[in-house]
Parts: sequence; structure tokens; C-alpha cells
Amino acid sequence: MSQTLPPGQPEDAPDGGAPGGLPEEGAAPSALPSPDLPPAGLPAPDLPPPDLSPSALPPPVVRAAPHLSRPGVRLVAVPLAVTLGLLVAAALGTGFIGRFRAAESPQARAFTSLLEFDLWSALVGASLALYAAVAYAMSYAVRRRWRHPVDRPTPRAVAALGAGAVVLMGAVFGILRFFTPPGYVPVPLDGLAWRIPLLLVLGMLAAAPGAVGLWDVQVRLLRLSRRLPTEPDVLAPVGALRELDRGWRDAVRFLTGGSLIISTAVVDAGALRNALLAYGVPEKTFPASSVLLYGAFFSVMFALVFLPVVVLWRSVAGRLVEVTVRIPEADELTEEWIERRARLVAFLRLDVSLPKVLAPAFGILAPLATGAVSLFLPGGR
Repeated sequence: MSQTLPPGQPEDAPDGGAPGGLPEEGAAPSALPSPDLPPAGLPAPDLPPPDLSPSALPPPVVRAAPHLSRPGVRLVAVPLAVTLGLLVAAALGTGFIGRFRAAESPQARAFTSLLEFDLWSALVGASLALYAAVAYAMSYAVRRRWRHPVDRPTPRAVAALGAGAVVLMGAVFGILRFFTPPGYVPVPLDGLAWRIPLLLVLGMLAAAPGAVGLWDVQVRLLRLSRRLPTEPDVLAPVGALRELDRGWRDAVRFLTGGSLIISTAVVDAGALRNALLAYGVPEKTFPASSVLLYGAFFSVMFALVFLPVVVLWRSVAGRLVEVTVRIPEADELTEEWIERRARLVAFLRLDVSLPKVLAPAFGILAPLATGAVSLFLPGGR
């Protein structure tokens, strides 16, 4: 009598095994045929290494692993072009602002023959190169902040930021021209009426991207402040901590660029004063306090843009701490809560005084600020 098998199952299994070609119960796993392994007793074939060249990888992998591609001539030429471009800017600044048609009168020829004047003209060229580098770095930082469409202001908002920068530069230029009219300091240099204003305008143009960047940081902080919850049971929005950290790093970057521009302008003014003293101009005509007050004025104008950002940032950071690690009742305080709150406060640098936090960037102007304040203290003169 034949045995009835289930439908679809063959009567005879190949090689005496279980039906369907499956190994019998208790058989070793090695008895299974493997398509990736050679038969027993034969050497393994030499497989070619995988192709990891950028052309053989899909685009997401190439973007995630740029180290797989070797730098080419076009990429290597970028830093070389930047360095050579800065050298060209320095040469143009020295030749055009410092020496172009600067010694047409006898007094100017005597003044331009001094070693101190050579130093001033060289510093002017170096200042223009620094202005170009700072403007490029801060413009790149602003562009990085606007790389996503959701973070990019509307065209009208961008126009408003540009108009604000123009108004700020006009106010700075107007105040300086009011307090230091032409002929305020007798400099025996032909074309002085356009040299100093041109240098001043170039410095303000270099600082304009930093002002726009600081305003953009303030706008983003205001937007984040509106998104922070006020109800006790609502969590903070996703990415709030990352946005705060990024805003702070960008603000310090813009502050550093502005500090470099201001300190360079002060060095140029001091070099011009040394050249005038070497020429024979009385010291009371161009005292050292004028150089300090010149730099202090620019520091105050830049602080009007930077300080509101810092105050707002610390306020939003404090609110984020209160929302993320809410203060419980007195009998519910635990070591874990204290550790979490202390860790978040330390990360946001809220436990450090503001001067210490700004020391890396604002330290460039510390001697200038000390010297300017000493002018108004008893015995400071």
C-alpha cells in the first residue's frame, strides 16, 4: 500500500536525503552546498579587490567619503591663488594708497623719504590684504549660515540687512569726519584728502559682512526664542541646542574678524603718528591719546552690533536650560538632576563670566581698551 504524500512534495529525495533536498535531521551544517565557497580540496580563487575609485562609487558614498579622491591641480590651486591674491592686494595697497603721486611737493618728498613712512605704507598694504582675508572669511561664514533655504532670509530681508550695513558705515564715516575734519592733523602728503577716507571705507566694507552675520545670528535667536515653550509639560524644539551652539561659534567668529580690522586700523594710525614725529611735527599736534580714542571709537561702534547678540544669546540659552532641565520641588532634587543641569550649563558656558568667554576674540582689543580708559582716570595722563 503506497503512502500518500502531501501535495507538492516529491516522492523521492535526491541522494537519499530528506524530501525537498533538505538535510536530514542531525546532519552537520557543513553538508549544505555554498555557492560562495569552492568545493572541498580545491584552492580558493583569487578575487579581484573591490573598486573604490570615486567613479565606481554612487554619489552619496563619494560625498560621505571625500578622502577616497586625491586632490587635483584645481583644488591645490585654490590656497595658492588665495596667498598670491593677498600679496597682490598688499602690493596694490602699498603702491596706490601709500605712494601713488604722494611726493609731488618738496615737503611730501622729504616726508616720503623717511623710513617711518616706508613702514606706514607697508602696513597700509598689509592692512588691505588682511581686510580682504577677513571679508572673505566672514562672507563665507554668512553663506554657510544661508546654505539651507529654510535658513535663508527673504530677498527683502537681505536687502534690509544690506541697507543697515550701508547706514552703519555712513554713520561711522560721518562721525569721524565731524570730529576729525580735513586738515585736523597736518600730514605733508599729497592726496591726503582721498587716501585716508579710501582706507577707512575699505576697512568698513571688510567689516560689513561681520555686521550682517551678527544681525543674522540675532534674527535666528529671536526665532528660536519664539519656539521655546512656556508651558511646563512641553519639551524644547528639536535642534535648539545645536542652533545655540552654532550661533555662538558664528558670533565669536564675526567678533574676531571685527577685532582684527579695528586693531589693524589702530596700528596704521600709530605708524602714521610715528612718521609725523620723525618728520618733526610737534607731539601735541598728534598725541598718543588720539590713536587710542580712534580705536576706542571703532570698538564702541562694533560693540553696538555685537553686545545685543551676546545678551540675547545668554538669555535664550538660560531659557533652554530651564525648559530642558526643569527645576523640581525641593524634596525631588537628585544627584542625577544636578549632574544633568550642570553638564548643560557648562556646555553653554553659562557658568563662565562673559569677559572670560570672549577673551579669545576680544583679547586683541584688551590693550587698546585699557589704554583708552586710563586717559579718563586720575593720573592717567
